[in-house]
Amino acid sequence: MPEIWIPFGGVETLVTLQAENLGSVESPDAERISVDTERISSKVKDAARLFICDSAPATFELIKELLPTMQASNLKVFSAAPRKVETAVTDLRGKVITLPPPVAGADSPGFIFAPDLKEPGGKVFVGTAHPDPLFGVVDSKVQACLNWVAGSRAVAAKERSGMEPSPFAKTEAYDSMESAAGEISEASFLSLLQRGGRLRTVMEDAPFDALKNGFHEAPMSPSKGLIVGSGGAAYDDTFSSALRGIWGALPAVRRSGSILMVSECTEGLGSPALELLATGRLTGEGGKRREKYVEGIEEVFYLSKLKDEYEVLLLSGLPETYAKNKLGITTARGAGEAVGRLLNRVGRSGKVNVVTRASECRVVSA
Repeated sequence: MPEIWIPFGGVETLVTLQAENLGSVESPDAERISVDTERISSKVKDAARLFICDSAPATFELIKELLPTMQASNLKVFSAAPRKVETAVTDLRGKVITLPPPVAGADSPGFIFAPDLKEPGGKVFVGTAHPDPLFGVVDSKVQACLNWVAGSRAVAAKERSGMEPSPFAKTEAYDSMESAAGEISEASFLSLLQRGGRLRTVMEDAPFDALKNGFHEAPMSPSKGLIVGSGGAAYDDTFSSALRGIWGALPAVRRSGSILMVSECTEGLGSPALELLATGRLTGEGGKRREKYVEGIEEVFYLSKLKDEYEVLLLSGLPETYAKNKLGITTARGAGEAVGRLLNRVGRSGKVNVVTRASECRVVSA
């Protein structure tokens, strides 16, 4: 009986399938191809500020390699989640600065930049790229704006001509973030790609297509069932990140098929819109009619669309009260129960594809 390990937060969970039910499996192995650490260190040495854009394993891996350079300079280090950075990179404890974004007022529909982004001096932004249904791909440019430019997500959502999830497609939302990032003075953007949860390569100021083509392409014949992991820590911390992350893997399952999402969600739902939905203060239709943007409102549409087009199961740490009773998703108490329910839906001879790390793959229909 084939055994498959899927990232679940900082650990892995085991799923087992009978050979006759197992379709294709995409589980990218760690692979490092090109990281010019010397050149990157030189760029960091010449900078005045380093912005750590996310908490992905590959990001922390590169930061650890840059530590000697960082410690030998007067570099200021910023993060939107300093505790996560200092926990992962202990040598930075007490040295990471929180830079809250300026608050956009009711009469400020555009971008408002945190003051440090406009200060003189070189700035290096580091973040790991991953697929996203709103932007196509979230890279260090996009994440920098989401972290430190107030109003970014609202502007990006407004720029989209439609709400249809579009992973790996360069959208109007991405264009708006790219434009905003271009207004940050003396900035260099390092976008990392990871494979198997490890750093694979670093791309500097990379265009969208170069990033897109850097993801692992996985041709898969659509099956009746799909087991998909968001990618572990940094990608399944919240239901919001898990929901956004799985769309790039959906070409591996037939319409009206069954999907098992494997996502730990230790930090809860993850967006104000999902919180409103779970507490009964927002419906899918009501959310679309609101004039004022609610952070993450597009996720309400993504969830509704996912449930309309597929049967959805969830293996997570979310309380059943939220997941089942409020979000309308069938839950399971463990991997064995989850797989059993999935197989009941696809049938005795039904095939199930598996994508263990959706954050690293670009699945295409074979």
